[in-house]
Amino acid sequence: MVIFQKAYTLIEVIVVIIIIGILATIAMPRFFRAVEATRAKEAVAALQQIRSGERIYRMEENTYWPAGSSETDVAIINATLNLFLDTREVNWDYYMTAPDADNFTATAQRQGGGMYGGTTITLDEAGPPFGGTWPLPLP
Repeated sequence: MVIFQKAYTLIEVIVVIIIIGILATIAMPRFFRAVEATRAKEAVAALQQIRSGERIYRMEENTYWPAGSSETDVAIINATLNLFLDTREVNWDYYMTAPDADNFTATAQRQGGGMYGGTTITLDEAGPPFGGTWPLPLP
């Protein structure tokens, strides 16, 4: 009685590795794009919170905050506008400017290097559509 052992040949293993490599090459850019789109939604949500806080502040004080200046500290933005933005934010830096009592601009700038580092998403008192230099579609 002859018993055969089943095994893979070297060529079969190499073919499988090549196929996995091709699939990974196709999938990785899509994965990173999905991650960045999720991070952009995070910034959009924060900018919409800032806009809501600004509208309430304007109704109470008859001016947008910070009138005639700018602010970059998220803790101060939270305290002034009664928001709950994450102060440990590692993906975005937020900037507020209000050149006069009737206008404001909130900007989220992507932290870090890489392809999207330094790109921005902006929102003003008029609301969406969003501006900036963000290259991916926004929600």
